[in-house]
Amino acid sequence: MNRTFIIGVLMLLSAPLYSETLTYTTSFAGSEYGKYHIAVLRAAIAETQDTHGEMQVRRHVLPMTQSRQVVTLLKGQGDVMWSVTSDALEQRLLPVRFPLLQGFGGYRVFVIHKNMQPFFQPTQSLAHIRNLVSVQGEDWPDFAILKDNQFKVAGSGWTNWYTTMYKSLERGMVDYFPRNIVEVHRDMEYHKNPHLVIEQNHMLVYPSYEFFFVSPARPELQKRLEEGMVRLLENGKLSELFRQNSEHRKALKLLDDSPRVIHRLHNNVLSYSLKYPNWEATPQQSLDEFRRLQQHAGL
Repeated sequence: MNRTFIIGVLMLLSAPLYSETLTYTTSFAGSEYGKYHIAVLRAAIAETQDTHGEMQVRRHVLPMTQSRQVVTLLKGQGDVMWSVTSDALEQRLLPVRFPLLQGFGGYRVFVIHKNMQPFFQPTQSLAHIRNLVSVQGEDWPDFAILKDNQFKVAGSGWTNWYTTMYKSLERGMVDYFPRNIVEVHRDMEYHKNPHLVIEQNHMLVYPSYEFFFVSPARPELQKRLEEGMVRLLENGKLSELFRQNSEHRKALKLLDDSPRVIHRLHNNVLSYSLKYPNWEATPQQSLDEFRRLQQHAGL
């Protein structure tokens, strides 16, 4: 018998056996993108191994836009993605209604050219800010939310948004970029542009939650992730994962150390809001609320 064939058979026999496979999709390539989300996803699967069995978790080979991720899941070519939720998205995919970022995605500070700070004095009204030109990704829910709240918003396409929006700020083509407090420090570190700063006096706040979304063909996976997320919150592992991320720690520090004028907006793409999205601050109330959401979804 061929020696190579025998070795191949032995390798297959010694490889771990998985009853199922989970493929998650991402917007961008690279080991750092989605590091927290991937860690939570893997932890939720591991946490439910005793009740649901082993599962291999792997990344889809291609990064893609959010709309393409949705199509990929609908076609059965992927199983899980994460995204800011909306009514429209929850009608197409199965949401795991557990706010991965504790609702901080809806806390928006402004990245500006440093020469623009005089236009954002603490006394400036929301009407004044609305008349300045902001920028967002054109397929982000935040683009529609700002538009519906009467903000002037320029849109940027997916293929080059990460560079284009910041170049637009530097060149004075737009006035400010509302960026959530979890991602803003990462962006500033990535671009290292001495002309761009975080505006000091204002913050937009609106209901916005990042959920895992599951292919409609895999409702059992939705239930497994719901169970896993609850377990991770109950045993403290979720908080550990959240705090391990330096950008999350910077976001919390920004909230604690920087008093700002808060401008509350409505979210026209989501018909509900969570009363206790900040599961670190209110763990029991949050657990109760998440369980009620899960029960309601199962009716």
